[in-house]
Amino acid sequence: MKRLFRRQRALVKLIYEVQNETASSAQLRELADRLRHDPEAQKLYVFLMDMHAELILDEEFPTLAEPDLLAPLPEPEAPRPRPRRTRKPISHYLLLTVCYLLPFTVMAYFGYYALQPVPQTQVATLQEMEQGRLISSSKILAEQSPLLTGQRYRLQEGVARLQMNSGATVILESPADFELLHHNGIRLHRGALAAEIVASAVGFVVETPTQRVVDLGTRFGVRVEESGASETHVFHGKVVCAETQTEQADLPPHLLSAGEGIQMPGDGSAAISLTSDENRFSRALQFQARIASLSGSLEYRQEMPQRLGAGDFTSDSNLSLFLEQKNLELPQDVTVWKIPVIGSGDNPREERTVIPRGTRVNVFLLHLDGPHQDAAGNDQPRVALSGSVRFHQSVLGAIKPEKELYATDKTLGRKDVAYDNVEFGQSGRCIDRSDKVELSPDGTELSVAWSLRGGGGIGRDQIRILVEAEE
Repeated sequence: MKRLFRRQRALVKLIYEVQNETASSAQLRELADRLRHDPEAQKLYVFLMDMHAELILDEEFPTLAEPDLLAPLPEPEAPRPRPRRTRKPISHYLLLTVCYLLPFTVMAYFGYYALQPVPQTQVATLQEMEQGRLISSSKILAEQSPLLTGQRYRLQEGVARLQMNSGATVILESPADFELLHHNGIRLHRGALAAEIVASAVGFVVETPTQRVVDLGTRFGVRVEESGASETHVFHGKVVCAETQTEQADLPPHLLSAGEGIQMPGDGSAAISLTSDENRFSRALQFQARIASLSGSLEYRQEMPQRLGAGDFTSDSNLSLFLEQKNLELPQDVTVWKIPVIGSGDNPREERTVIPRGTRVNVFLLHLDGPHQDAAGNDQPRVALSGSVRFHQSVLGAIKPEKELYATDKTLGRKDVAYDNVEFGQSGRCIDRSDKVELSPDGTELSVAWSLRGGGGIGRDQIRILVEAEE
């Protein structure tokens, strides 16, 4: 490690700047680039961040020396001849009284301050909860409460969102047991979390009983079981995972990319490779997308497939809801379909409305594409599915004509997703009159009942939904 320090002096200085929260934007970008491409930098960063966390905890909670109760008692001194008593002046007795009282006064003074709470550092805020109950030292915390280092927190119910001082967002699912290491790190003893990391928080650390996860600018989830076994699932970007158990601590770290995961058992055995699974963090991911609830055949998927053309992403059991854009400020006015309210009749008159430029929205794509043929090559029968989704905010409208869907793919959709494939080209991707879409009276719950014809036909049912974003 000493040789590594000598070789990477500039990197060590850069990491110290980040730990002291004095790094500039250019330095944060430089560190993020080094962590993405340099395994030696990843190893050094993990080591220094671990040391930084331990120093903070040692400073705030010093270990007190315990007296040695088993030490032998000193041998008694031999008796000495008693000197002749002489009468002392009164000043002698006054001085003696002061000498006796002074140590007790000093001990009482310092003992009082020793019993006062140790100063702790605020490194995060409890931003929001949904039916949540977060406890620390038998005290129930409310939203917007400051969260400190050196405290043990327990989320007994619901879901909670933490905003780290570094800018990282952490969603925790109950039951969860955790503590905060510093402004850009958390130790998860039990439970599940989903983290979303902005550029200023690259290098965010999650410690568990069996591994240390270092973010390289991504979205990922970590789950810890009661046994101490833990899993990391990467949804977007990359992370570095280092094993912390004694038997495996000297092994090189694991670099995980989107779609990959890893499990580190609590018994000290070797790590197990996994495929990332959003269902392991469904409550946290839905809360992160501002989805209150789902029902029926409708499922939420945070990460979109790279290809969403006809036949690319099919299902005969689920309607898939994808988050395309989060907190997007509309660059121009957008004309949308005003979704009819429940009870408007079978064929209500279609109305249009305009969402003005500058409005902040979350954009979702609702998608259904049934399998066109089964494994034997036979045409798939008709697919009919229904479900509903309730958002935290109001639905402003939807885009449903095929021409308008294609026209808004670049501005409202995902630039890294291909909405058509080479084989079928621009194939049908709109709903027809038999497909129902309705909105609750309060404007937050969307209900759908869609069907796709069988017989091997090529086409998809899709609408793009615009939901009001929170301030």
